Amino acid sequence: MLFFYTIIIGFFTLIKYGVNGNADAKRLLNELMKDYNKYVLPVESINEKVNLTLGLKLSQLSDIDERNQIMTTNVWLEHEWTDFKLRWTPSQYGGIDVVEIPSSDIWVPDVVLYNNADGTYEVNTITKAHVFWNGTIKWNPPVIYKSYCAIDIEYYPFDEQNCVLKFGTWTHNGNLVDLHHKSGQVVVDVGVDLSDYYPSIEWDILAAPAVRHVVLYDCCKDDPYLDVTFALRIRRKPLFYLVNLVIPCINIAFLTILVFYLPSDCGEKLTLSISIFVALQVFYLLLVDLIPPTSLKLSLLGTYLLFTLVLVNASIFVTIITLNIHWRHPNTHHMPAWVKRWFFEIIPPFIFMSKPHIASALLRPKQNNSDKESALSQYGDNIHRLNNYLKTLSIDRYPPIIQQAIRDIRYISEIQRETEQDNLEREGWRFIALVMDRCCLIVFIFLTIIGTCVTLLSAPSIHNKADPIERQYSHHYNSQSS
Repeated sequence: MLFFYTIIIGFFTLIKYGVNGNADAKRLLNELMKDYNKYVLPVESINEKVNLTLGLKLSQLSDIDERNQIMTTNVWLEHEWTDFKLRWTPSQYGGIDVVEIPSSDIWVPDVVLYNNADGTYEVNTITKAHVFWNGTIKWNPPVIYKSYCAIDIEYYPFDEQNCVLKFGTWTHNGNLVDLHHKSGQVVVDVGVDLSDYYPSIEWDILAAPAVRHVVLYDCCKDDPYLDVTFALRIRRKPLFYLVNLVIPCINIAFLTILVFYLPSDCGEKLTLSISIFVALQVFYLLLVDLIPPTSLKLSLLGTYLLFTLVLVNASIFVTIITLNIHWRHPNTHHMPAWVKRWFFEIIPPFIFMSKPHIASALLRPKQNNSDKESALSQYGDNIHRLNNYLKTLSIDRYPPIIQQAIRDIRYISEIQRETEQDNLEREGWRFIALVMDRCCLIVFIFLTIIGTCVTLLSAPSIHNKADPIERQYSHHYNSQSS
């Protein structure tokens, strides 16, 4: 029974003090809002100005749209100013020292984002402002901003970007509203509050300074216009692009080398070159959809693709020439002496190839038929001996049928000798094509390696080992990393 009475007494006590508390708050709000005009600047005299401090608390870096050059951020815009009409003595109102008033019912600064990208300049006013007894007002509305950000694609996808959020009062100049950063400094090294920032999966924040600007226009030099600009220097996390773009491009570049390792007898040599060219064009189309259509600079990946495209085109050109040389016939192409010397004697030792066994036969001067037959001796010793025998053979002493047989044999022997000579020169042309393939193989290996290293390693962010500042300031960094 005692427990029951205790509960009843406590319940009525709670109701009593709750009603009194609500009554005090209601009376306070009625007094504050009585004759309050939210359209009048909250200053006591015309010579005074509203001291407005502005802060930015970054919650999320939602998206960077490179193609449309738009940055999407989720922020809290922290306003603080003093309204002399909203002051009271807490002891007269039940000790209440702070009340929450809808921001639509009081004067609020018309702070807008100057570099807005979606046309929504104003802040949503459905949130409430904290009004303290001394007239200090704190209003921290959450906002999702889409702002213009000039994308520098020079080192894409190993790039760093500088994006800004420029805030200022749209209606009032500096003589009416004195806007400055909440720290009170003109330049703040870490001007963005990152304590509640959720790290992005694509970008690291390297710096977040804030700067207060005073701008004087020619039309009204006595009226300064103030703004606070928050900057975000961000670095792209390149792993996704490295796996899905860069490595396949490097793979295509090195596939170009294999074209020269493929034998010319294989009918797919030129087909492989064309296939690599088509694959490269697909990557070009993919890159065009990712980066902004700018003519100011060429992206790093675009430069590498262009370099690879030049290599592929060169490989197609050289492959066509090599195939033409490989299938040349002695009846249509004569092999000059300087070609024989360079491709049979001078070049092979430098490209790790041995002198061909046909070199001595092709390099020998063709002075008479006996020299030709001697050169062909290693390919047709029996025919060579037969030719010598038939030349010294006198057929007058043989019957006519034997004489005709000897003439036929001489003819067949001559045809065979010419065939062997043609085969010898064909082998010579094929060896020249092989030498060209080996030379191009070595040259393209060096060009591909050097071009890949010089192009891809030229990005400053690859050598920038600076830790992102959210690691130091964000409470959510370690929890998300784990």
